[in-house]
Amino acid sequence: MKKIIEYFNSTVKEMKLMSWPSKPEVWGSTKIVIGLSLVLTAFIFFSDQILNWLIGYFIN
Repeated sequence: MKKIIEYFNSTVKEMKLMSWPSKPEVWGSTKIVIGLSLVLTAFIFFSDQILNWLIGYFIN
């Protein structure tokens, strides 16, 4: 049991030593991730639509 308590105490000490990003940094990164996800989603959607149209056009 003593080792478990030591583990958690050392974990808490290490977490206090870390440099955490500020709120504006986190928000900026979040906006970039959301934006890139939307762009990638749109690209995949339109690529799929074009390929489906091409395949349907040449098969029929």
